[in-house]
Amino acid sequence: MIALFTPFTVKKVTFRNRIVMPPMVNGSGDEEGRVTEAALRYYRERAAAGTAMIIVEATAVDEKGRCWRTGLGAYSDRHLPSLQRLSEAIRAEGCVAAVQLVHGGPQGAPELAGGETVGPSAVAPSPDAPLPRALTVEEIHAIEQRFADAASRAVQAGFQAVEIHGAHGFLLDSFLSSARNRRTDAYGGLVSNRARILAETCERVRERIGADALLICRISVFNKRAEGFSQADLQVVVQGLESAGVDILHISTDGAFKGCFGAGKSIGKWAREFTRLPIIVAGGLGDPRNAERAVADGHCDLAAVGTAMMSDAEWTKHAAEVLGV
Repeated sequence: MIALFTPFTVKKVTFRNRIVMPPMVNGSGDEEGRVTEAALRYYRERAAAGTAMIIVEATAVDEKGRCWRTGLGAYSDRHLPSLQRLSEAIRAEGCVAAVQLVHGGPQGAPELAGGETVGPSAVAPSPDAPLPRALTVEEIHAIEQRFADAASRAVQAGFQAVEIHGAHGFLLDSFLSSARNRRTDAYGGLVSNRARILAETCERVRERIGADALLICRISVFNKRAEGFSQADLQVVVQGLESAGVDILHISTDGAFKGCFGAGKSIGKWAREFTRLPIIVAGGLGDPRNAERAVADGHCDLAAVGTAMMSDAEWTKHAAEVLGV
């Protein structure tokens, strides 16, 4: 049996195999954040190849949290018609339609965000980046609500899952970073506090969408390795997300099989020790044999294939041929 091509069910949603296209921004929106015809073709082709789930690229929840001039948006009802066309195009091919929601935070584009960026603290994400303004607690709560509002629009538009972007240095991940988060209130200090905005955002989204869609949360550890982020920290974050109502944990890596926390155990296998949630892992799975190994050997339940699928719309079809399905 080929593990990569076995069905998998989470709650009421059945995936026809274990292959996921993760969110990858390709500038497929117009300047108002609406889906273009080119985006419809792009995602439809990858769904038609047999992919189990497509997570549409990072989609802004706040006009002041945008990162890309032609990035997608879900911060206004004006985005609903084109988002609905996109979800229908993906689902028509038998593929689960998901969308990732993001606030750029310190990695947002100032020219798109009202002239400033925001973050947990006034710490720039890189030497050449502008200094973000530290958010107030009231602003944190307002952003959490914008995630919930955007998730509600996504579900209304027909998406079967929404993913909260808590990785790669964007706003929610910046709070989790001890290097970027210098706060001394309830959102800073201990990892349980730094993870608070992520957990609260997931709780708000879960409450808003109820059982109408799956809730996924994406996290990354490799970008916090130099800060000393530990397996104990991972346990706190993962168990907090499970308690917040997350259905699937999505881990972005710099190598799905790479040893983590000074051991030979992959991040996916570490996470399995801390949670019963199904796990998606992304990182170096472009060779179908590696994607098969990741699932068969228990590193993940669903394998995310990013760059390879971006360049090859029929990656899933070709993977079946390689693996003899």
